[in-house]
Amino acid sequence: MIIFNQSSVSAEQTATGVLRQRLLSEPRVKNTPVRLDRLTLAAGAKIELGIAAKSLGWLQILEGEARLSALYSEKLCDTQSAVLPPTFSVTLSTAKGATVLYGEIPDAERIDPGFAAEPPLFMVVDWMREPVLQSQTDGRKRVSLVAPDICRTKALRIQMVVYPAGSIGVDCRHEGADALMYFVSGSGTAWVNGQAAPVQEGDLIYVPERERYHLKAADNSEMRYLVFYAPGEFRTVASGEGKLSAWRSTGRDIRGRETALDQRQRRVFSGGFGFPLTFTTR
Repeated sequence: MIIFNQSSVSAEQTATGVLRQRLLSEPRVKNTPVRLDRLTLAAGAKIELGIAAKSLGWLQILEGEARLSALYSEKLCDTQSAVLPPTFSVTLSTAKGATVLYGEIPDAERIDPGFAAEPPLFMVVDWMREPVLQSQTDGRKRVSLVAPDICRTKALRIQMVVYPAGSIGVDCRHEGADALMYFVSGSGTAWVNGQAAPVQEGDLIYVPERERYHLKAADNSEMRYLVFYAPGEFRTVASGEGKLSAWRSTGRDIRGRETALDQRQRRVFSGGFGFPLTFTTR
């Protein structure tokens, strides 16, 4: 296990008004397939993101608003993320300032053999408008942002996970994938291989394949975190005599409304890029 807070990572200026913190990189975690950066854009700043031919990119707005410009231009808020396919280029700009979590798999083909033959879709997703998976034993919820059935890639799986105050997950391990958790809000406790550590907003936990872990939200605090699995297909095994949580699809979004998918707000474009482009409107 590797655990640290983003405040412990120094920032470097990579463009005018843009600071980059390299949260997860090769020096920190050897042979990690995922790179993760935190970008801070000052008011009026912009950054260009270009994805290499074998790479997969993804970004999530953490704070503020930013405009993503590619085939079309769309304003993104702090509930939205975007999947960036290989050879894709976007410009991210902000009028009033924004904080962005940016992830990349430099060699996605290495962990997804079908990546080159069927590259992933370009998508913009609002996690508060997507279908919720509800735990059948408590109030925990999961919302898928990146998955094979959403954007056509097996290289990466990303979910937004919500733990109500006091809720606790099952002690488990993953076979076939590492797990990375970035805590968006709230606080709680993480146990990895039986060792407990407090977690709070801005913390990252890297759990290698086959290491046991589980989480608990503080009794007075809802906890939200983004979880990344690389590759996106793996097996989850409960530790000891515990049983894995059962999850059911509610068919509704986090507020109990019809989802963006139900309202047919996802649209697909060819756009001359050679692959479909998909986005979910707010």
